[in-house]
Amino acid sequence: MTRLEQLTNWLGNRQRIYADGIALFNCLAKPAMKEKFEKYLGSAPENPHAFDPHFTQLVNSLTRIEREAKEAPSLYPSAMDEVIVAKKLSEPDRKIELESRNNTIASLQNEITELTERLASLESDADANADEISELQSTFDEKMTELTTLRNEVDALKQPGVKIVTEESLTPSLRKAYERIKEITPLYASLHADIANSDIPAEERKPLAEELCKLDDERRKLWKQIDDWSEGKGKIDLTEQRPAYSDNSIVRGIEIARQIKRLKQNITNSQAAADKAEKDGRKVVQENALARIAGYKQELATLEAEIAEKQEKQGENVSG
Repeated sequence: MTRLEQLTNWLGNRQRIYADGIALFNCLAKPAMKEKFEKYLGSAPENPHAFDPHFTQLVNSLTRIEREAKEAPSLYPSAMDEVIVAKKLSEPDRKIELESRNNTIASLQNEITELTERLASLESDADANADEISELQSTFDEKMTELTTLRNEVDALKQPGVKIVTEESLTPSLRKAYERIKEITPLYASLHADIANSDIPAEERKPLAEELCKLDDERRKLWKQIDDWSEGKGKIDLTEQRPAYSDNSIVRGIEIARQIKRLKQNITNSQAAADKAEKDGRKVVQENALARIAGYKQELATLEAEIAEKQEKQGENVSG
C-alpha cells in the first residue's frame, strides 16, 4: 500500500483517528502548509471529536494534499512510498487463537509425557532397543521444538493489541520473496519425488539432489528475510509452510549440513547485532537479537545431535 492509498483510506473512514491523520500530515504536507497549520493542529486536545475545528482543518488539509498528489504525483514523491500495514487482531479472534494454541499445547504435553514414559521403559535394555529409542528421541525433540514455538506464540498473543503480519502487509520486495517461496514449493516436491523414484539411475538422481538443495537454500533464505522483517511487528500469518527437511537420507544430510553452516553464521551475525544494540542502549533490539541466538542455538544443537547419531551408527556398521 502506498502512503497516498493510506491517505485515501483514512479520509474515507468515518472512524478515522486524529493521530493517524497527523502522522500523514507530517509526512506529506509541504513546508508552507506545515508553517501555516502545524502548530495549530498540534494544539488540539487529545482524541478530539470529529467536529472539533482542529479535526476539520486536518481533514481539509489532507483532502487538498490528496487531490494535488493525484493530479501531480511528482509534487508529492513521498505519497508514492510503500507503507507497512499490519492487521490488528480483534479481541474475539485473539481469544480464539489463544484457545486453539493452548489446546494444542495440552495435547503436545500429553504426547511428550507418553514419550518420556516409553523412553524410560526402554532404557532398561538400551542396547536391544537402540533403534526404537533413537526414533522416539527424535520424535521427542520435534515435539519439544513445536511446544516451544507454540508457547512463544501464546506469549505474543497475550499482549493486548497484537497484530498479524499477512501477505498484504509485506513490503513489495518481501511480497516478491513470498511469491517465489510459493513457486519453489511445487518444484521442490517434484524433484523430491524424482529422487525417491528407484527407477531413475543413481547417477541421474545426484544432480537432482543438488538442484533440490539449491532450492531449499533459496527458500530458507527468503523465509529468513520475512522473519527478520517481521520481528516486533506481530504474529506471522502466512499460508505457505516453512521448509522442513527431506525424508530422503541423502538429501536430508546435505540440507542439514548447509543449515548448520547457516545457523553458525546467523549466531555470529546476531551476536554482533546484540553487542552493538547493548552499546547503543537499544534494549528491545538487543533482546530480539538474543532471542534469535537462543533459537538458532537450539536448532543447531538438534541438527548436530542428529549428525553425530548418524556418524555413530555408520561407525558401528563399519566396525561390525
